[in-house]
Amino acid sequence: MEHIVEQFIKRHKLVHRHDTIVVGVSGGPDSMALLDYLNKMKESWGIKIIACCVDHMLRGGDSRKDLEYVASFCKRKDILFEGKSINVPQYRKEHRISTEAAARACRYKVFGDVMKRYNAAALALAHHGDDQIETMLMRQVRGSFGAARAGIPVSRSFMNGKIIRPFLTVTKKEIEKYCLENGIQPRVDKTNESDEYTRNRFRKVILPFLKAENPQVHLRFQHDSEMLYDDNRYLDQLAQEKLPDIVTIKRQEQITIAIQHFLHTPIPLQRRIIHLILNYLYHNKHIEPSLQSIHIETLLDWFRSDKSSGTRHLPNQLIAVRSYDQCTFTFKQDHNRHANYEKALAVPGVTQIPAGTITAEVTNDVNGYEKGLNRFICPYDQAEQPLIVRSRQNGDRIAPKGMSGTQKIKDIFINAKIDRRLREVWPVVVDANGYVLWLPLLKHSNKASLDVKNTKYLILTFEPTANFGRQA
Repeated sequence: MEHIVEQFIKRHKLVHRHDTIVVGVSGGPDSMALLDYLNKMKESWGIKIIACCVDHMLRGGDSRKDLEYVASFCKRKDILFEGKSINVPQYRKEHRISTEAAARACRYKVFGDVMKRYNAAALALAHHGDDQIETMLMRQVRGSFGAARAGIPVSRSFMNGKIIRPFLTVTKKEIEKYCLENGIQPRVDKTNESDEYTRNRFRKVILPFLKAENPQVHLRFQHDSEMLYDDNRYLDQLAQEKLPDIVTIKRQEQITIAIQHFLHTPIPLQRRIIHLILNYLYHNKHIEPSLQSIHIETLLDWFRSDKSSGTRHLPNQLIAVRSYDQCTFTFKQDHNRHANYEKALAVPGVTQIPAGTITAEVTNDVNGYEKGLNRFICPYDQAEQPLIVRSRQNGDRIAPKGMSGTQKIKDIFINAKIDRRLREVWPVVVDANGYVLWLPLLKHSNKASLDVKNTKYLILTFEPTANFGRQA
């Protein structure tokens, strides 16, 4: 086994001379074998190792005994030891996540702290070939996408260094044999036998069948994993290069794309572009995404359909809002934060609204004021005060200047192909009786007038925010 591991480490350049390596150790056979192996190699490789064990305060007192066992082993072998107990049940309750997710978050927090303290180049973890098979199969069944389908990476960035997994080409049986030959008596976690966990069911039912068909099946899965990572890395790079042509607006928690430009890219890149966008947004919200391929395929089918508008809901309150050739990805609370506003206009004065500002003036002379849909001018006594600026309401209508009858504001938005998200914050100016005077940038009411017989005029000027007109 030692020769196989050494060749794997050299091929992937996982360890370099003078590296400081933190070894994540649970007390089980896998991590104890890894710790013992690296300890044996430390002089010839010129490396320094630190064993790090986390007591999750689960399984009664057993997890504490695991930590004490590892500490005792390290004392006998003269290995630097770092151990910490963390109340995972309390963390799980506070963050409202699963026990598994809470334990992982707490464990990696401790690992990261130890890496910082020792300025370590790597964190070594003992995932092995059987783990790789189980992970790839579970993710395939779950419907994972992209690099996630490749299973456990050989290495990845972490803190100020990287995570390395030197045991991915050896099996559980080989590790147990190593422990037996080297006098290691590891701790046993009884939960590894419970059918309550998905991984255990794959381990007990699927894995024996595959090994009966091919005893070296773990090597096939590891080879496929590495190829999938390489392929996905290349396709993601191509997708990144296409993003500037497709993304029209990019904010920390919101991205808008041009659908037609998106649909003109090759289909494999379309999938990865969506994946990149969603991961970017989740990362900025510090959310661990639970994306599956079904989410991406649903969006692709929607973009290819002839529907001009609508909304699709994604995990963790993320939504996609389509309006004509635009689709905006944002979080639900951000999407609704400006909706249903109402303010009294300061006359004279400046009123700030989500879409920009409205400046109100009272004057006897309208000469020099440019006409346009960004400005509303009427005789002062034609606008009964107080004037209100608000978001649209169901049933809103305006009597447009130069036309007989009224027109639904909803129809005006549709005819002008106004983005659905913009409609939620588009200002509507009404008088004290609720009469719609002005729909900035779109329509004046029939009360707009420059009748020279009047001596006093109300002038309203709308100054939109920089992004208004493109998105909310």
